[in-house]
Amino acid sequence: MQTLDAVLNRITMYRVVLYGLMGLLAIAEVLALTGALSISAGGLALSIVALGVSSYISNTLIAKFLHAATNSESWLISALILACILPPATTPARLGLMLLAGAVAMASKYVLVYRGSHVFNPVALAAFVMSITGLLPATWWVATPVLAPFTAILALGVLRKQRKFTVFAAFAGTAVLMLLFVSGLLHGQPVADVLKNAALSWPIVFLGSIMLTEPTTLPATRYYQVLFAVLVAAVFASQLHIGRVSATPQVALLVGNLFTLVFVPAFGAMLRLKHITQLAPDIYDAAFERPAHMFAFSAGQYLEWTLPHAHPDLRGNRRIFSIASAPTEPDIHIGFRHYEHSSTFKTALLAMSPGKYIRAAHVAGNFMLPADLSQPLLFIAGGIGITPLRSMVQQLVDTGQQADIVLLYFAARAEDFVYRDVFDSAVALGVRTQYIVGRPTAEAIAAATQDAAARTAYLSGPDALVTGTKALLRSIGVPAAHIHTDHFTGY
Repeated sequence: MQTLDAVLNRITMYRVVLYGLMGLLAIAEVLALTGALSISAGGLALSIVALGVSSYISNTLIAKFLHAATNSESWLISALILACILPPATTPARLGLMLLAGAVAMASKYVLVYRGSHVFNPVALAAFVMSITGLLPATWWVATPVLAPFTAILALGVLRKQRKFTVFAAFAGTAVLMLLFVSGLLHGQPVADVLKNAALSWPIVFLGSIMLTEPTTLPATRYYQVLFAVLVAAVFASQLHIGRVSATPQVALLVGNLFTLVFVPAFGAMLRLKHITQLAPDIYDAAFERPAHMFAFSAGQYLEWTLPHAHPDLRGNRRIFSIASAPTEPDIHIGFRHYEHSSTFKTALLAMSPGKYIRAAHVAGNFMLPADLSQPLLFIAGGIGITPLRSMVQQLVDTGQQADIVLLYFAARAEDFVYRDVFDSAVALGVRTQYIVGRPTAEAIAAATQDAAARTAYLSGPDALVTGTKALLRSIGVPAAHIHTDHFTGY
């Protein structure tokens, strides 16, 4: 996993999905050419081109008309997923329908919107529209035995990048159990055949890893994410038919989207920059005006930020940043590092002038303070990983809540310690901060607190630091269930 993480952490989550889909479709083309996959290689190639062109043009035109912020990957990811589930364009008529499918997917992102965020998974909606009208029913041809090993590899990379194995397990487990009940118990199919078909011929892996975990329509917290996954799986594997509507994968996902809309609707808005403050040689704090209809969030959660700019690099124009401010503060803050050769996104962010806008959406994350603050806590942050902990501590200060917290703040240099004023103001509330130059070690943790094993730990920072520190805590007796992590993957 360390080797896999080293590769994944060089690129953003969206690029992992994008490159993975490109690789999967390239393999499908080769297998189709050799006859190992029973689809038209030429038709698949035409589908990819048609969907890509249609999605790009539709997304660009609609975004310009509505003056909406766009990102540089989503249109292509949607096009590639549609190519995996719609039948290849083997006729001129079907090629035209591919163009229509791409346009429908992109239009849904801008038309079916609530609180600044699109409601439905664009691919699922396009597949549903094309199927229910009888124009181009989705076949989900990607779910075939010959592609199963490659789909599994793609799923592993995506799930590892997003840390969504729990959500996938809830989905896959529910789907398999439902199939065993419906196909096995009700229809008398042998259990071995049900399990084989579930693994090789049903799109459980593809749907559960690539589409179910899509951040813009996934609920914000793990509890609702699991409920969402179970609901989608139950509908998907029920094999029900109600009139012309069948419990297809796309229908199941749309039902899940409605669940999210009702119980935990997403939020998106253009935030106006107030100012950017340099806190350390390479560290900056950006403050944005909080809109009147501001979303609710909990201290420690994060937002997805989209900043269109000229010539984005391979990491694209979207980033995930933890919210550095507390829900009790009037403005929204993020903290970020910027080096001489930083990404084009962070360079564009640093170059923003007051009054300019950036899109923020999809508050999410389970890295939050416990409801019971009577338990002793251990906060460990590395570098810019201090931002979600700053949010938590500021909330304690603003609400006057007492808490027994030992905060170990690690940085490469003494001048890199930021937000000291917040931590100093929390001393009277029981927050004891130690500033340590270097990386976390068992000796440093033991020297800082004698009762680490009795505390619930919160770790935030670069992936390697968080993974290594978690292993250190486990070695000194901290139970895995008492360790909460916030990985800065692809930051």
